[in-house]
Amino acid sequence: MKLVTAIIKPFKLEEVRDALLAIGIDGMTVTEVKGYGRQKGHTEIYRGAEYAVNFLPKIRIEVGDGKIFVTPIDHALRIRTGETDADALR
Repeated sequence: MKLVTAIIKPFKLEEVRDALLAIGIDGMTVTEVKGYGRQKGHTEIYRGAEYAVNFLPKIRIEVGDGKIFVTPIDHALRIRTGETDADALR
């Protein structure tokens, strides 16, 4: 069994949905997320002020709707304190 997760540009959502339906995949979970890769963001002007948009809108698609997945966690880190593993989860 595989869980497939894809991060795509928002305008591609319907095209991806149609392609998945065409190959018999009926369910998916869609989440609006933000991120960056090679694009590195861009600048915009809002009310006369220029600002950097470092995280661009994306769509996260997970195929496996209606199921529960249990994933092992090998390592945990609390970024704020540097605590690791069991200490990070308390």
